[in-house]
Amino acid sequence: MADRIAAEIWIGGKLPRSLLDEFPISDLRLDWEETPFDSTSEQGIVSARDESGLLHFADCEAAWGEFQELEGWLREHDIPFQRQSSGKYEYDPCFAEFRPDLPGKPDRCTLTTEDGAPVICCEEIEKAMRGMAKLVDDKKRPAAKRLQAWERIYRRLSRAMPPKLPPLPPFEIVDG
Repeated sequence: MADRIAAEIWIGGKLPRSLLDEFPISDLRLDWEETPFDSTSEQGIVSARDESGLLHFADCEAAWGEFQELEGWLREHDIPFQRQSSGKYEYDPCFAEFRPDLPGKPDRCTLTTEDGAPVICCEEIEKAMRGMAKLVDDKKRPAAKRLQAWERIYRRLSRAMPPKLPPLPPFEIVDG
C-alpha cells in the first residue's frame, strides 16, 4: 500500500497535438480544492493553464508524493515538469525537475523544507565557516593567497547548492 503524500506538479513545454488523446491527466485536479477541468478537449486543457502559462495540478493524497504515471509519460515524451512533494514519515519533502529542454542532466531532485526552500548539508557550511575563520586570523599569508583561498571556499559552497534553473517554458499544444 502506497503512502499518500501531498504533491503538486507544473508542466511546461510543447505537447504535440497527436499525443492529446493519451495525455494521462483525466484523474487530476487543478488545485488543492480539487477543482475539475475538461481534460478531454484541447480548449479545456489550454484553459487550465495558470498565470505563468503552465499546467498545474495538485493532489493531497498522491502515492508516495509523486504523479508516477504522468511523470513517466512526460519523461517518455521529453516534456519538462517540476514537482514539489511534501514530507511524511520517512519521506523528506523534495523538489523534482525534469528538464530535457536544458543542457546537462535532465532529472534533478533537491531536498527541501515544507515551504519548498532547498536544504543544504550543514557539514558543507561548517567546513566552509572553519576555512573562512582560518583565513580571517591568518595575517601572515599575503592578501592575494587569502583571496584565492576564499575563492576555493566559494566554489565549494556553490557546488553544494542546487542549480538555479530558468523557469519552465509555458505549456502549449503544437502541431505534430
